[in-house]
Amino acid sequence: MPDSPLRFIESPPRDPTEDMPPLLVTFHGFGSHMGDLHELRHVLDGRFHVLSVQAPIDLGPLGMPGGWAWFNLDFSPGEGIGYDERGALEAIERVEEFVLQQAERLSPPQLVLLGFSQGAMLAHALLLRGRIDLSGVAACSGRMVESVFGNASAAKALSDKPVFVSHGRLDDVIPVESGRAIEAWYGASMAQFEYHEYDMAHGLNPECLADLGHWCTKVLDSAI
Repeated sequence: MPDSPLRFIESPPRDPTEDMPPLLVTFHGFGSHMGDLHELRHVLDGRFHVLSVQAPIDLGPLGMPGGWAWFNLDFSPGEGIGYDERGALEAIERVEEFVLQQAERLSPPQLVLLGFSQGAMLAHALLLRGRIDLSGVAACSGRMVESVFGNASAAKALSDKPVFVSHGRLDDVIPVESGRAIEAWYGASMAQFEYHEYDMAHGLNPECLADLGHWCTKVLDSAI
């Protein structure tokens, strides 16, 4: 795992109604970049100050120029997609420290995380570790990972925390069964949980974005 500081981009609110706006932090998926989810600022609640983080592992040498990863994956024919568990845990700790630093710098009244695919795993982990005071977490097209969800006591500590999870029924990267397993896990917790499935592949279609946007606004309005 590279030791250099994590890169990020940030944009002020489109609708600056407060001196200290709520903060949305995004984590992109494997092979993408920080600019990807950052574009969602145009369709999500305009009150957010949006900060999008770039993963530290450059996939250019592996034939994916412009692509980045939070931790390495293992593509084994006939065995599905494996992952570097130690690297994943290191990425979680590194991102957690980054978010804590940004929360201290910006002092947002509300802090929401949004992750897609590999980034969704990070978002789940930061919620369940409980070190950051989060207003809500949205995790799209993510994977059910035992090292993240294996702590049964974490479910009891969610205390009505808003959680949004989405998955595509046609996802051939992370099958929809993973989303349904996450649904079952949160359904047994104390979280304010929403699960949405769509007729889409590994991505975010307009219907998903509309539901995500409504959820974000509901989270912000709930604190008013």
